[in-house]
Amino acid sequence: METPPDWLKVIADYTERDGPELDLTLLLPQDRLVVTTRHTHYAFVIVEDRDADLETNRPDRPSGRVRLMGCTFGDSSSIKPDHLFCGGNLEFTYDRDGVRITHLTTAIVALRHLRHRA
Repeated sequence: METPPDWLKVIADYTERDGPELDLTLLLPQDRLVVTTRHTHYAFVIVEDRDADLETNRPDRPSGRVRLMGCTFGDSSSIKPDHLFCGGNLEFTYDRDGVRITHLTTAIVALRHLRHRA
């Protein structure tokens, strides 16, 4: 039988990294956020709060209006709400036919925040 991971150690490992981290509460309307994972480029335009319009480079990924939730730690369902960081998995939600769906990406390899200038 496989030993389950020590999630406290996993979370500590993530928090000790010096990689970039983005506080989602600092995003303003019309800011752009590009999240690159191992398989997909996610391009968000912030509408308000954590709601954003999403486009990706893959037709098999969600697009349109989404809500950014934060990052999960590895294969855990533990989430750091309102924050994104390299190595974590981006979690966002969207509606499909009146049903709220949660999408979880593979590990983030790059983050880019472009501030909108009025």
